[in-house]
Amino acid sequence: MGLQGKDSTGLLECRKIIGNKLVYTRITNNFSPVVNPSSPDPLKTCQLPDMRANKLWQAPGIAYPPTPIGDFKPAGTFKIVVVGFDFPDAPGEVPPSTYWKDDLTTISEWMKWYSNDKVKYTYVTLDKWLRAPRLATAYDNENEATKSAGGNTLSAGGVTDDQKTSELLKLVENEVDISNTSAIFFYHPPSVVGKLTGQWASRSANYQSPKYGKVNSAIFAIGGDTWASMRTRWGFQIHEMLHSHGVFGHSPKIPWRIGILSTGDSWSSALLSWDSLAQGWTDPEDIYCVEKSKVTSVDLKLVPLEREQKGNRVAMVKLNDRQLLMIESHRKDKWSQGLAPGFTGIMVTLVDTTKNTTWDNPEGFANPSSVGVALKIPGVNHGTYQSIGTAIPNATNIYQGIGIVDGIGIAGDKEGWDLNYFMYAGESITYEGIKITLVKGGDNDTVRIEKVS
Repeated sequence: MGLQGKDSTGLLECRKIIGNKLVYTRITNNFSPVVNPSSPDPLKTCQLPDMRANKLWQAPGIAYPPTPIGDFKPAGTFKIVVVGFDFPDAPGEVPPSTYWKDDLTTISEWMKWYSNDKVKYTYVTLDKWLRAPRLATAYDNENEATKSAGGNTLSAGGVTDDQKTSELLKLVENEVDISNTSAIFFYHPPSVVGKLTGQWASRSANYQSPKYGKVNSAIFAIGGDTWASMRTRWGFQIHEMLHSHGVFGHSPKIPWRIGILSTGDSWSSALLSWDSLAQGWTDPEDIYCVEKSKVTSVDLKLVPLEREQKGNRVAMVKLNDRQLLMIESHRKDKWSQGLAPGFTGIMVTLVDTTKNTTWDNPEGFANPSSVGVALKIPGVNHGTYQSIGTAIPNATNIYQGIGIVDGIGIAGDKEGWDLNYFMYAGESITYEGIKITLVKGGDNDTVRIEKVS
């Protein structure tokens, strides 16, 4: 799969179709804007409201209008301070900008595409290491204790969140203007591996600055496990920033690790279409929206979520005031560097805004729920995803299912996720009288949506 060749007409790529057959599919790699029939209904028809009777969480939200956390907003221009902290037992050896220069460019590129330029970041950077007052091991939050009301002591080192924030921001404000800052990114050097393990996310610094007054910036810090596993740093930062902007994500639960809001370092870094719609970032040309009563038969070319191409990124069929079918195309492209060459597939998700989405933590895994549930394609046996990555260097086990692909740690590469949720060319699924067929592949997937009962 993924092998490319040429004939007298042009380029071909080996892909799977119905019956798990491998065939050569015509491609041109010409990604001009996709033209489809006009959407029968406006975007707002598919922008279903939050219909939950009991909300596990008020923010972030699961539907439109978005519910940002704290002082964040769903759109606008936001100031981010980026600083490097090293430690007496984990010094930095090169300027910290060595690590964040490309990350910040990637974050801006990602946000420009997936927010349709509705979110912009301005970065204020300090290109020297600030020395934390304690050893790296004192700040380790790998095994952070359960926090009861009024108690936030970390299990390793005995440093509270408030102490950590106060100690570090006192150093930052001596060097950088932290007023009117939405977020602060802390970079630590690779030498923290084995000393400061976990990532750190704080939704509000809640810091009283002698110089700038109250500072409620979010704080996101890279941990040693990010370095050890070779995962992207920018993926973690985007993931956490999206939550602050008001996007819940973490849906669907199966297959896991699909999109940047499942985990920030998985095989697809796309923003799923429901999250974009709920956030108010979807433009009319991005979506084909139709009420079930208006469905006849239509063929649509879809833009893969992982590709930067103009056209319909999603088709949605509104079933009722709380449910819709979401039809998306996935494949290896700019924002899915961890996928196997030749991987393509249509995914159909049932969105139900009466459902809560749980976090991907022990409590959530014990009783999982999500606003979106991917529908398994009936009558197929696609098997499981085959890893294309190599092992993490010097690792003694497979950490988070990570495989190294082109020098990057991809979470889920070695987890063998179920491919029966992805439709190959010639296959179809029917739900509540709406039949969805992947008619053909190529540069773009062409799907047929029709009413059968």
